[in-house]
Amino acid sequence: MDQIEEERKIIQIEIKYTTEIHKNVPIDLNGTVLKFQETLQELLKVPIEKQKIMIKGSLLKKDQDISKLNLKNGQQIMVMGAREEHLLNLKQGKKIFEEDLTPEQKAILLKEKAGIVLPIGLVNLGNTCYMNASIQILRRVNELNEYVKSNTKQGQGSSVKFFNALKDVFQKLELKGEPFKPQNFLAVFFQLYPEFAQRDNQMQLKQQDADECFQNILQTIQPLTAYENEEGKVKNLIQELFEIELESTIENQDIPDEPKKVAIEKGRKLMCIIDNQSKPVNTLVEGITVSLEEQMEKISETDQQTHIYKKTQRISKLPSYLLCQMVRFYWKQGVQGKEGVKAKILRNVAFPKILELYDFCTPELQQVLQAGRDYEKKKLLEMAAKETDELEQFKKDLEASGKMVPDDTREIYKQFKAKKLQEEIKNHDDQLYRKHGYGLDTGNYELIGVLTHTGREADSGHYMAWVHHSGDDWIWYDDDKTAERKIENILDLRGGGDWHMGYYLLYRKLEIE
Repeated sequence: MDQIEEERKIIQIEIKYTTEIHKNVPIDLNGTVLKFQETLQELLKVPIEKQKIMIKGSLLKKDQDISKLNLKNGQQIMVMGAREEHLLNLKQGKKIFEEDLTPEQKAILLKEKAGIVLPIGLVNLGNTCYMNASIQILRRVNELNEYVKSNTKQGQGSSVKFFNALKDVFQKLELKGEPFKPQNFLAVFFQLYPEFAQRDNQMQLKQQDADECFQNILQTIQPLTAYENEEGKVKNLIQELFEIELESTIENQDIPDEPKKVAIEKGRKLMCIIDNQSKPVNTLVEGITVSLEEQMEKISETDQQTHIYKKTQRISKLPSYLLCQMVRFYWKQGVQGKEGVKAKILRNVAFPKILELYDFCTPELQQVLQAGRDYEKKKLLEMAAKETDELEQFKKDLEASGKMVPDDTREIYKQFKAKKLQEEIKNHDDQLYRKHGYGLDTGNYELIGVLTHTGREADSGHYMAWVHHSGDDWIWYDDDKTAERKIENILDLRGGGDWHMGYYLLYRKLEIE
């Protein structure tokens, strides 16, 4: 035990809380501040968000490196903060009843005892569904969610206030236990982007574009998301999570011998073009294909004449999370003196649960991805062989137990799969949300979030969020209302009428161990 503690650099310290003294409290010098706070919450029953930790007269910050604090065995640390009554009751062994708990207390207990986070909605503050839906989708990006919740930014700038307001929303969505009004976040958002605070003739807030809101959130917090990776290099979290690199090639179609122009372009999303000049687009893949290839007119440097050029883009760097925007809104020119309007394309465009980007990548990146794809095929064959052996053993176990063995092999397989269901769900979720950078890329992504718009007009209608929960289970967020949904419900959000239609899709990169 001593050897293990030495390797983990665990020391025993003394905690002073009000008049209480707690001796021999372990702290891992290689651990995080958040982990230490969890230990203090268990010991003192003071919620993490209310803890103030004083070390040698200075307040411990959540992004500090514990290993650099020069802590010693037996050193005293002072902790301040109000205890939660329900946590204190549990510590003192008092019997409490569910009906006596507030929604917030129930949410905290569920998270602490069962690891369950209740799906909580956000109250619409007047056509703010675009913002509510964007926030719920962003929360599914686990790395961003944890970074925001565990960091408080210092300063008085608008971006700092915005980051801390987003942190408050993320924390409440996890622990509040009931829908709430994100008023502070909206106020800071309006300060940064006053165009979103526009009102109509009845002084009601106007509907806004969820894409603009989503991208503004990322743009605002990006400068505040620097972190140090395991190799000690400073990285930017937003860039690491969302940035996609595209190799752009421009070729003169009239003068083939003219040198090609190659450049690298960066962005945070792929576009799915739906209005393809009378050529129907039926799937996400078709729409992405159109967006990555276009023709243009420009003056040639060869003869100073106007020529037709073709611009082709191919992905040279894959992001951890892929955002795809269905380009449903466009500007429709007015006729006979009428003003133009922002119109909406209602076309049915299907999107997959698993999106393959291999064909959209540069040859150099495809070569890297091929190793992962070959290994994936090998693993699938191994898993199929293993499942065949397990199925045979399942049949033998049924016979040995004296239970009736169905004659229909399909029924046996159905029972076999039902028995393995929970194991398969856990394996699926572990694989889907595993930390990136420790497996092989294949170019495949899995859908984890859909932001939809319903209604026939771009400047009205309603936005909602549909977020992956576990296995094939999803959560639907309609402002303050939530409900469970299945993957088949999600894949139906392809448009084609007045039903909810996918506008923004969030995919997570799949890696093979």
